[in-house]
Amino acid sequence: MTDFGPIHVVEPRAPHNHTIILLHGRGCTGEEFAEELFESKLSTGKTLQEHLGPWRWVFPSSAELWSTAFEEDMPAWFEAHSLTNPTARQDLQMAGIRDSVRYLTRLLGQEVDRLGGGSGKVVLGGISQGGAIGLWSLLCAGADGAAGRLGGFVGASTWLPFADELERHLGREAQAQQDTIRAADTGEVDSDAFVEEMAGATRGTLREPNASQHGLLSVPVFLGHGTDDAYVDVSLGRRAAVVLGKIGLRVEWREYSGAEQEGHWLKEPEELDDIVRFLESISAV
Repeated sequence: MTDFGPIHVVEPRAPHNHTIILLHGRGCTGEEFAEELFESKLSTGKTLQEHLGPWRWVFPSSAELWSTAFEEDMPAWFEAHSLTNPTARQDLQMAGIRDSVRYLTRLLGQEVDRLGGGSGKVVLGGISQGGAIGLWSLLCAGADGAAGRLGGFVGASTWLPFADELERHLGREAQAQQDTIRAADTGEVDSDAFVEEMAGATRGTLREPNASQHGLLSVPVFLGHGTDDAYVDVSLGRRAAVVLGKIGLRVEWREYSGAEQEGHWLKEPEELDDIVRFLESISAV
């Protein structure tokens, strides 16, 4: 069984009414991500924590996995073979995605229970690889409960692993044309079989009556990305937004430039302001 790291929690400064679970990128921990995030400022000069006082902030930590790129163990939600092409050697990503999605689905359920079952008051999100595994948790856990009825999703500088396969399995055109996806027809037997294993149940929920009003398709998604991101090219973020839209999700896509860390971070203050506006629209529902 995969051993995940400690969960860093920042409790609300006012009576608790919402929770956001934010996932760090590769080579980081939940606590390190929280510290750096809360140093970033909105246009008002406040931090996210200061502005959203009633929110509980949950920062899980991934397991330590062997990195073929760095040739050492490091925090990661799944193995990523290439530093510049996150889609390379996707076969290496499967085990980590499977374990991390299961772990995060359990964590989502715990946070929903903490709010008395109010899953619409829980938001999931992440940056870079954390956003990638967050999107997978959203799509795959939506078939059984909490994740499919979340208040929203926030992703920054991220991508969607197995985007082509997910589009084939969950996209609305695929649903209209066939009931099952035969991996042998695609030439991607292993990857299609993996996506079917993980997201097959979700496909059934997407066809239910009023699917756009309840469950996964009712979850609003915010994705922000730097056009000058040196680590995850903006084209990968754009592709994620397109695929999520083809599945039927409502995606707000925003592009920025000039963020720290060679564009691979939240742009201050514009992106932070946009995220606050997005989160406040959820809390207003």
